[in-house]
Amino acid sequence: MFAVDCATLKWYNRSMAKQIKLEQSKYRTVVIIARFMSAAALVLLGLSWPRMLAGKSAWVERVYSEGVYPLIRRVISAVTSLVPFSIAEFLLYAIVLSTAMLLITRLIQLFLTQNGFARLMRSVASILLAGGIVLNLFYITWGFNYFREPLAQRMELSVTSRSVDELDAFVRKTAFEARALRATLPENEQGVFEPKESTSRLFQKLPEAYAVLHSEISVIPSDPTRTKQILWSEGLSWQGISGIYIGLTAEPNVNSDQPPLLLYQAAAHEMAHQTGIASENEAEFAGYLACMRSSDPTIRYSGLAYALVVAGNALFDADSTRYLAVTETYGDAIWRDFSAYNKYWKAFSGEIRESADRRNDAYLKHNSQTSGIKSYGEAVDLLLAYEAKYGAS
Repeated sequence: MFAVDCATLKWYNRSMAKQIKLEQSKYRTVVIIARFMSAAALVLLGLSWPRMLAGKSAWVERVYSEGVYPLIRRVISAVTSLVPFSIAEFLLYAIVLSTAMLLITRLIQLFLTQNGFARLMRSVASILLAGGIVLNLFYITWGFNYFREPLAQRMELSVTSRSVDELDAFVRKTAFEARALRATLPENEQGVFEPKESTSRLFQKLPEAYAVLHSEISVIPSDPTRTKQILWSEGLSWQGISGIYIGLTAEPNVNSDQPPLLLYQAAAHEMAHQTGIASENEAEFAGYLACMRSSDPTIRYSGLAYALVVAGNALFDADSTRYLAVTETYGDAIWRDFSAYNKYWKAFSGEIRESADRRNDAYLKHNSQTSGIKSYGEAVDLLLAYEAKYGAS
């Protein structure tokens, strides 16, 4: 046997250690690149859905909106509706905090450890990959509904240009009904509409209203789950948001900090989203129809007040003189409610809200809502089309 030189053995061990580290470094680099490429592919796919599904509304309606989607949302909501609070809200807080903590940790390690940069890049790649997955899940669990057939088509409504006379008549009719109903409702010391029942109690009555609506208009599903109140609702107010639907958890969420005037219509709006009505003008319209089927006068008044606002705004744009003449029929009580409502939202005006409006506008336009945030006001076209078809009855 030959004796092995110790110096030679140490050199060999160091050489092997360097080789192993080099191989490990190459492997980590390959993993990081693969994650970035996967994330890029998923994000590109997620952003491409609107273009890929353009012009395929009949297919989306038949296969997804009337086929796959109802099963998806019922399975998810069967779990998430078991708890009274918004699961999506707490998931958002958890994701934001955990992501921030992870990135802060990786930035610290960047300066203190040898492989800090690789760890930072691996974490960034993982975050982007998770974002790509969530983006596509958004469309799979709900977002494809943006590209379905229009609600007016499914309800056989004729949405055309309407005369100022028709708009004027609708505002007057709505004002008459709202004023008569408002006289029966409770108010606070300032003379502003304020329900005696709790918000949660009133929200529980909205699913019943949708069941009644479905019995009359079958294309609107009958079984949305009740709306949940966002714990930090004031945060939504700063962004000018009255409610938000999260398809990933199948939860209609509402900003319960806002005045009660349009609160219940906002809740019905988010429930309309859960049924698969994605477009904002259609959800506004469906929410109004549901409110008007409610057995509770508080909810009906919220629907009427909404219609009075959106149709009144349209009348003002068309003929301000006629609008001013119509508003004389509103009555002092309704004006007190409108004044309190406007005062609340004015307190949250500013750059935060303007920034949120720009993001929402871009989001809606990306998803084939060409009017962006202006589409909320376009519900008046559906209101008038519905009035033309069913108003006499």
